[in-house]
Amino acid sequence: MNPSRRSWLVGAIALGAFVGMLDATIVAVALDPITKRFALPLASGQEVIAIYLVVVMATLPTIGRLADRFGRRRAYLGGFAMFGIGSLVAAVAPSFGILLLGRMVQAVGGGVLMAGSLALIAEHAPRKRTGRSVAVMVTTQAVAGLIGPPLGGLLVVLGGWQAVFWVGVPLAAIGIVLTLAAVPSSIPQRGTAIDVPGAVLISAIFLGVGAGISSLAAPAFGQIPAIAWFSVAWIALLLLLPAEMIARKPLVDGRLFRQPRFMSATGATLLSTGTLMSCFAILPFWLEQAHGVTPVVAGLAFLPIGVGVGATSRFGGRMGDAKRTQMVTVAGMGLAAVGFILAAFATHGVDWPLLLIGLFMVGSGNGLFSSPNTSAAMRLAPRDALGGAAAVLSSGRNAGVIIGLGITGAIYTAAGAAHADVAAAGIFGGAAAICVVVAVIAAATYRPRSVASDATAAEDAVLEGRAVIAARATSTGSQREGSRP
Repeated sequence: MNPSRRSWLVGAIALGAFVGMLDATIVAVALDPITKRFALPLASGQEVIAIYLVVVMATLPTIGRLADRFGRRRAYLGGFAMFGIGSLVAAVAPSFGILLLGRMVQAVGGGVLMAGSLALIAEHAPRKRTGRSVAVMVTTQAVAGLIGPPLGGLLVVLGGWQAVFWVGVPLAAIGIVLTLAAVPSSIPQRGTAIDVPGAVLISAIFLGVGAGISSLAAPAFGQIPAIAWFSVAWIALLLLLPAEMIARKPLVDGRLFRQPRFMSATGATLLSTGTLMSCFAILPFWLEQAHGVTPVVAGLAFLPIGVGVGATSRFGGRMGDAKRTQMVTVAGMGLAAVGFILAAFATHGVDWPLLLIGLFMVGSGNGLFSSPNTSAAMRLAPRDALGGAAAVLSSGRNAGVIIGLGITGAIYTAAGAAHADVAAAGIFGGAAAICVVVAVIAAATYRPRSVASDATAAEDAVLEGRAVIAARATSTGSQREGSRP
């Protein structure tokens, strides 16, 4: 692929990652006018954000298998289309219920784009440049998450709350054009069946867990308490185990679960994302409520995190490509832990220089960690299951978002304004401890391979190649069958 074509391909993939993450945060500043328009309490308005995150997490496993089944490029195009339709429905919604419906459609499209961007990188990027390509996606998502609130505020001023949804329509159209022009067609895995019972039950598990965590501080969806949502997840899990044992093609490719390094990387993704999201949950409330900081200043406090991610993610990707994944991931989480400790010390009276330095180190550490960890995980996945692998990793990332936001919000709410500084220090300190745990996981996961493990990897590569050849043969045979009179 020539450099010009590669640049357009990266642009199409980066736009999908940007759009999927942007809509998770851009709506935050529109909650007040939305609740006033529909005469709702602010707690109900929070559903506009929570429902997006929960639906993304609940549908990702199914989305990944569908992408493998029908082709990743085709699924990616569908993601942009669904996102555009959902944006349109939300923008013209005559009632709050229709607005939530539009957000759900947006969430399905956004989930396709977040998982699809990762799968397309793994499919089309040269193996020696996977880490640097993933770094582009990591940086793009970080930038999207951080500019969402200020961009949303500008749009609300210019065009009202509907503008934060209208902006998704032209972005989706641009994404469709770029994908058609720059993304090569993917070979559909025609033999990949869809496990419908598994899809329903896994979605119910993620829905129950996500909605339950979002409802810890207060009921978030229809005034249903957290315990009810957790019960839904538990019942679905009990039903899933026997259903998957008899399924001919389980929803999530079993080869992923039999790859310990891949599952460790997924767990590390969940934990590291959860610690980063604790900043998003605590900073605006703590600074505005406990210390009287304006929303504009509170929003600017996030900038050091984004600058840190942007400064180090490409370097982290290069180090991963150079087979130094263990060193750079451990160093990244160690740096993030130190940053959280500095932030904890800065909570008493808001020591701004110390706080901003700490947040910059948190962002830098996550930039070092995320790119090599993600690219290493995708290298371990079979080539004919990249969509499923991307969905599992994206599910872990979104679970970290929901857990980080939900638990942090519940802790801060329980502490109350009188103990806000203590709660903030405790949250930052807990995040530092979790970063140390992730560093330990990374050190064990990416330790130099033994001779035996290298032999196993070689055997896996042979099996992977056979699977791809068989899939292509099946696809070719199907096409010949269809062309016969």
